[in-house]
Formats: sequence, structure tokens, C-alpha cells
Amino acid sequence: MNKIPFAATASLFLLLSSFAHAGLYRWVDEHGEVHFSDKIPVAASRKAVTQMNKNGVVQKTIDPEADALAKKEHEANSAKREQLALLEKIKQDELAVLKKRDNYLLSTYENKDEITKSFINKINLMKGNAAILDAQTHILEKRLATIEKKHAIVKNQERKDSLQSKIINITDTIRQYKKALMQNKEERVTLSKTYKVDLKRYLELTK
Repeated sequence: MNKIPFAATASLFLLLSSFAHAGLYRWVDEHGEVHFSDKIPVAASRKAVTQMNKNGVVQKTIDPEADALAKKEHEANSAKREQLALLEKIKQDELAVLKKRDNYLLSTYENKDEITKSFINKINLMKGNAAILDAQTHILEKRLATIEKKHAIVKNQERKDSLQSKIINITDTIRQYKKALMQNKEERVTLSKTYKVDLKRYLELTK
């Protein structure tokens, strides 16, 4: 068994005596040399330090690196728990939406044929609206072409300014009609996808 040299023992006794009314910290430097102090020195602020009471009994060990690692692991675990909680909430929200849609399907339609009939009626209505918008667009485009020709040959500035104002207004209206036609087309595509999903789900619920 290793014995502590008398000189080291005496030094430790003197240290403990001098710190009788205060705590004592023990730490080891990068060269392996043991140090004692009544407070944690700057040089040991990032090292493991043992805190002892006035009787030399170890009370606790302060290890900044271990504490930092533990804190990092705790934060990582907290982030993981938050992520799992978020995923669970998303799952529950999706289930709530699905349940609401199921209730709508079962309470609205008596059979699958009614779903198909409703879909066809909606599609035909949207196609009718698209046909009207398309016809109006062609009419405005022809009118625009006529006004642009007049604008190119008219000499009277007041008349020219009036025609220019009409060109701007008609051009803006045509742009709005074309935008509405594009939206109509996109909505029909979405409606077709929804119809297929609803029909499949209705068959699952009623089989």
C-alpha cells in the first residue's frame, strides 16, 4: 500500500488547519501535481475539483466538462422529446381530420353512386363556368385587336388617350379571365383527386 510522505501529510494538516473555517478544494494540474486551495483557482476552472470540508472529508466533486456533457445530453434528450411530441400531435390532428371527413361522407351520401353523381355535377358546373370565361376572353381579345388598330392610326390625341385607356382596361380584364381559367382547371384536377380518395374511403367504411 502506498504511504503518503510525512512532509506531504504535514502540509495537508497545516492546510486543513488554516482552512478550519472554510472549505477546501483539491485539484490536479496537467502535470499530475495535486493542489489545495480555499477557492477554485482560474487555472482549475475547467478541471475536475474535489471539495472537502474543514475535516478533509470529501463533500462533492465539481467537473465542468462532465457537467457540460450532461447538459448537452439533457438538451439533446429534451429536443428529441419535443420532436416526438410534435410528431404525435401531427398524427392526432391528421386522425381528427380523417374522422371528420369520414363522418361527412357517411352522413352526406347513401351510396357510392351518389358520390359519383355529385362529382359529375360539380365537374360539369366548373366546365360550364370555364366555357363562359373562355368565350368572354375571345370576345375581349377581338375587341382589343380592333381598338389597337384604331389607336395606331388615330391622330386626335384626346381620342388616342381614350383608346389607350380602353386597351389598358381590356388587357387587365383578359389577364384576370385567364387567371380564373387556370384556377378553374387546377380546381378540377384537385376535385378529381378528392373524388377518387372519397370514393375509395367510402367503400372502405361501408363494406
